[in-house]
Amino acid sequence: MRARLGEFFLTVAGANRDVLRQAPKERTKQIAMGAVLVSVSAIAVVAATYALHLALHLWLPFALLGGLAWGLVILNLDRWLVVSTPRLKTKFGTLLMAVPRVVLALLIGAVVSTPLTLAVFESEIDVKVQEIAAEDEDAFTQQLEADSRYAEIPAMRQQIVDLQTDIADGVTQADVDQDPAVVDLQRRVDEAAARYEAAKAAYLAELDGSGGTGDRGEGPVTQSKRQEMDQAEAERNSLMAELVALKAQTLTDLTAQETQETADQQVDLAALQAEVADAQEGRDAAVAAHEAEVDNSDGILARLTALERLGQEDPMAGTAHWMLFAFMTALECLPIIFKTMLSLAPPSLYERLVKLDEEQTEERIRLRLQAEYEEADAVARSGLAAAEARAARTLEAESRATGMVLEAQLDVTRRQVARWRDEQLAYDDPRRIDDSMVGMA
Repeated sequence: MRARLGEFFLTVAGANRDVLRQAPKERTKQIAMGAVLVSVSAIAVVAATYALHLALHLWLPFALLGGLAWGLVILNLDRWLVVSTPRLKTKFGTLLMAVPRVVLALLIGAVVSTPLTLAVFESEIDVKVQEIAAEDEDAFTQQLEADSRYAEIPAMRQQIVDLQTDIADGVTQADVDQDPAVVDLQRRVDEAAARYEAAKAAYLAELDGSGGTGDRGEGPVTQSKRQEMDQAEAERNSLMAELVALKAQTLTDLTAQETQETADQQVDLAALQAEVADAQEGRDAAVAAHEAEVDNSDGILARLTALERLGQEDPMAGTAHWMLFAFMTALECLPIIFKTMLSLAPPSLYERLVKLDEEQTEERIRLRLQAEYEEADAVARSGLAAAEARAARTLEAESRATGMVLEAQLDVTRRQVARWRDEQLAYDDPRRIDDSMVGMA
């Protein structure tokens, strides 16, 4: 198991095993480098798992899977930073080449160390997050109450209740009695009734002798009092009949007016209810959005804000936070820093052997390529010579074939001429034949 672990660390460090066989003492350094890379990756796994569980509220096994994926990414990045950091001829050049890699390592370290810092101060941050949430809730409540869109909702609801009550009540006897004409006529009826009662009392007192002239029984004064009482009673009855008719007419008029007003009130009620519903819907949406924001207020950003406020309120906590953050970041940057320090130091035996092995490998490749080139050139030359020989033989054969064809054609031509001559001799005069033969000779 120890040997397998060492081989794994060597693979992570990107060590050359052929060189390590020649310099076994360098094996420990390369194993240590691989162990550092794996340790940094393990820290990244823990940080990412905590961050995913905290920010996305993932179930811990799922968050662990995400953390392992992130740790693998960090391991590959750190391994690339370490393996790709070359040693140049000058220390300044080596340092200049390492600067971008160190900056990238610092960024990676800051990203990885942030969740770990939050985990260390988790209890203090939880308290501060609750305080910030309470402050935000108070501010939101005040803002909601001061918002002109929602401030009139209670008043409008009271108007709706009043309208609904008024519509439900309709015209009552009290409404009829409160009519100005009815009130004025009622006053006149009351006055007439009072005059009647006074005339009646005067008549009765004159009749029984308890008042007036003091004479008991009917007499001219008694009759006069009776006439006054009858006149007062007739006036009262007339006014009362007029009052009854006026109330009936007023009830009819108020009922018709109430019907029109009810229709108008129904329109106003519908508009007011729609306005209240829209305002309430907007208010409910604002409250729901705020509640959703409150539910998500326990994420990374909220905890960072709480940690910053904690540092502002407690300088000791702020100092501890930055020291821990710097330590975690430096720990994440340890592989590239260690590699840079090794590059600035004199070359080790391992590095010299690696360079020598690379030079030998380069020389072998160069010689192999040269041999392959020379072999290919020789093959090409021999092929060219063979092609030229084949071309010469082909040309000679073609020449011979052409000569043979021409000879055959000439022979055929001679035979045809001879045949033609024989045919002519058979038909022509012998003398002409002799002349023609002489001419041909």
